[in-house]
Amino acid sequence: MTDNSDNIVLCISGPSGVGKGTVINSLMERFPDFKLSISMTTRKPRGEEKDGVEYYFCDKDKFKDLIAKNEILEYDIYSDEYYGTPLAPIREGLEQKKDIVLDITLTGALEIQKMMPQAIMVFLLPPDMEELEKRLIKRQTENEKAVKARMQHAKDEIIHASKFEYTLINDKIDDTINRLEAIILAEKSKYIRQKEHIDSIITKFQ
Repeated sequence: MTDNSDNIVLCISGPSGVGKGTVINSLMERFPDFKLSISMTTRKPRGEEKDGVEYYFCDKDKFKDLIAKNEILEYDIYSDEYYGTPLAPIREGLEQKKDIVLDITLTGALEIQKMMPQAIMVFLLPPDMEELEKRLIKRQTENEKAVKARMQHAKDEIIHASKFEYTLINDKIDDTINRLEAIILAEKSKYIRQKEHIDSIITKFQ
């Protein structure tokens, strides 16, 4: 996939429990033109989940076919079901001149970085590991053993924070969003993202 300088692809990663979902939801309230990249899964919809809203739903044969065609950026398998990031919606969004935001794993973010060097890489950090553990426990979705496993995985992920352009400590959500907004505005002001407009101005004087 080639870079599209006119648009922003914003990859937000970080350990489980750091608050990626909350940050992205708040970001999209402030920037409603951003398009959220939705994951694809082979599991069945739950409750009122709709295809193309919470997830793109498909069967395993289709998912495996997309993997073979390099149309799945990254994927994991949980309880014998596949979950991954499809490339087609990202391409379509860029073609429509949309800015894209991805809630993505560390592995997926690094793959995006290889394919799209102009993508903006943001890694969210907790204020400290004690606070991260409190957030995981507060969710009440996992037992003590699972929380400990997630804490170890978080430590392994934080080691790779240096591979990201930006790191934000997600302590107070308003402060995090303000800093993220500053990053977006600065990135949109870069010459490479203004080149098309600049060239159009220069053309008028030739």
